[in-house]
Amino acid sequence: MTNKNNIICLGVKKLYQDKKVQYPPPTIPSLCFFEFTQSLQATIDSAIKLLYKHNLHEVVIQISELNWYFNLTNRYHHSIQSLMHVDAMNIHFSGVLKPFNEAHFTTAKININKLKFNKIPIKVINLKQLTIPLAKGLINKIQLLSNQLSQQEDLYYGIEPIIEKLRSFDKIATSNIHLQTELQLDFLSRKSNEIFAQMEKIETEMNSLSSQLLYQIFGLQKGDWFSYIESKDNKLVQLQFEQCRVYDNTLNIIGPGITKAGLLGKREQYANIEFGENE
Repeated sequence: MTNKNNIICLGVKKLYQDKKVQYPPPTIPSLCFFEFTQSLQATIDSAIKLLYKHNLHEVVIQISELNWYFNLTNRYHHSIQSLMHVDAMNIHFSGVLKPFNEAHFTTAKININKLKFNKIPIKVINLKQLTIPLAKGLINKIQLLSNQLSQQEDLYYGIEPIIEKLRSFDKIATSNIHLQTELQLDFLSRKSNEIFAQMEKIETEMNSLSSQLLYQIFGLQKGDWFSYIESKDNKLVQLQFEQCRVYDNTLNIIGPGITKAGLLGKREQYANIEFGENE
């Protein structure tokens, strides 16, 4: 990837191997050029808002600002439908070329922050912002789900000892009792799977709300660098936000730490925000 005067050049690769067809497969472009304009940045920012608002993995937008090339001098003249793919941290582009109905080739991913900034800024988290009504509303929803998850966990881990006891009893039971035991084991196994699926659903929703909290209250999105002073020991924590999760009454923000040289380190670090500590 090259970046000079906001003109970006990316290599192109096929998404999949061509199936056997009666006509010759089309030659795909080898390079993709685009200009990173204010308009394109605004489109990316709008897509990111949709990601967090609707808990989406990716937003795909058809755009016309791309130029596809065979090499640095020969522009690709065939009609190509150009698509921009935006996720929480990166963008990339793909192209649809006849006779295909879906994207047939793609570019490498570009980190959005590296695209927007020569030097990525470090955002500061101010915990006093957690006292505003919007933050309190999101925290209440997260805590409600956390309580539901705790209840489901108690049920899930409470079933396992019962299953073990039934299995032990089943080994010494008569054939008639043995049949009844098998039915009970089957029922408990199915119930355990249902509870586990519900736990995963609740946990996914909690993590989604946590990402919304960080985005809507602190303006923090995945890939951002931030600093935070822990309230217990006044320790300064600086890291890149890659993922978040809620454990008990604490929001854990996870990602590689930022070194004194202003670079991303190799070790994973945590910033822990306890809900209610600023109330």
